[in-house]
Amino acid sequence: MPPIIDSIILLLIIVLVARFIKRQTGFLQRLFIPSSLIAGVLGLLMGPQILGYFTPEVTSYWEQFPKYLINIVFAGLFLGRFIPSMKEIWKTSAPMIAFGNTLAWGQYVIGIALSLFVLSPLFGTNPMVGSLIEISFEGGHGTAAGLAPTFEELGWAEGTDIALGLATFSLVAAIISGVILVNIYNRRRGNLNNDELWKEQERQLIKSGYDILDLAKKFNERPKTLLINIIAFALSIGIGWVLLQGLILTEDIVMSQFTDLRFFTYLPLFTLAMLGGLIVQLGLKRLDKQSLIKRRTAENFSSIALDLLIASAIATVSLKVIGENWAVFAILAFAGVAWILGSFYFFAPRFFPTNWFVNGITNVGQSMGMTATGLLLNRLIDPKNEVKAKESFAYKQLAFEPFMGGGIVTAMAAIVIHEFGSGIAFIIAYLITAFWIGLGLWLGKNHKQSS
Repeated sequence: MPPIIDSIILLLIIVLVARFIKRQTGFLQRLFIPSSLIAGVLGLLMGPQILGYFTPEVTSYWEQFPKYLINIVFAGLFLGRFIPSMKEIWKTSAPMIAFGNTLAWGQYVIGIALSLFVLSPLFGTNPMVGSLIEISFEGGHGTAAGLAPTFEELGWAEGTDIALGLATFSLVAAIISGVILVNIYNRRRGNLNNDELWKEQERQLIKSGYDILDLAKKFNERPKTLLINIIAFALSIGIGWVLLQGLILTEDIVMSQFTDLRFFTYLPLFTLAMLGGLIVQLGLKRLDKQSLIKRRTAENFSSIALDLLIASAIATVSLKVIGENWAVFAILAFAGVAWILGSFYFFAPRFFPTNWFVNGITNVGQSMGMTATGLLLNRLIDPKNEVKAKESFAYKQLAFEPFMGGGIVTAMAAIVIHEFGSGIAFIIAYLITAFWIGLGLWLGKNHKQSS
């Protein structure tokens, strides 16, 4: 059997073992630690950097998986989703959009400022370090791993390892800090979370996850449905590739007359794959064939790809690189958490006319962890969805994801810093952050949000 097949099978086994361990361990369930994170840690422990049970030949293939899997994850973001008009999105979630962008753009301001005044002068770090807080906290493991080719082409391969380490830290920090904040909030209001509520959230997480056996059963019973979804993913990625090649060619034709600077040659495919998925979904909407793509099936495909991505990325992260940059890592980690929690307590009450805590904590969970983390904290604080923050958050994602947390801006940030310098990047991020803060404050006074 070819070594690559062995490595894929081994990774799948590790992910399945991690899912079993989590479901059999109350402690891990209570902490809501993702099974993919557990799988990644298992792979890292068993790999050549620590115990050495897995050979470098096996893990060398794992290192390559994320840059392919991330395309599947992002291609599925819009497939099977109902796409409302921009007017409806803004009407439903304007303060949520402003708050989410404030958190995300502020991460660039903090990161680039630290790079300019602390990290580069004291530690000699690459200026692109200023982009890592947003890439890791807002984007997560998928974005960090997906940008590996970009960092390599820009001459800073170790940026990927630092970003993956930060993504792991931020995910754990999001869960721990979020659960603590939810408990404090409930205690102050006498709404104590009992054991039954926690168990219900655990059941909901398991229910919302994917079941390999159930997916295999569906494939046998309804192969056409799954085949259509597979074609939609392939088409989305294909459209993304065509768009990327078009951008590269157009840029080369236009810019060659003026400068040698190039941007799109460094742009990863996954951002355009996301736009490809949006184009496919809008095309189906125009043809009134949206029902062909089953959202639940698309989510299952993306979830499986994300689990494998996170597991392989964490299992192959360079402990040496993180160890050599531990001070940089610690500063960025502390700054990211401080900015998000500080913004939560200062801006959220001023952005959201009503129910600021519920709306704000949902964004905090996503900004430090993953979208699923934000929804988890939302369920813990508002299990009956009385505030309707879940719907507002979902609409916000439609306007937010194409740009931040793995979107076009995230993919371009390191390139802009590399080509134009940290000073220009800081000014741009500062002005845009100020815009979103000003808009959020204005909305807080004037926007009528349904509760």
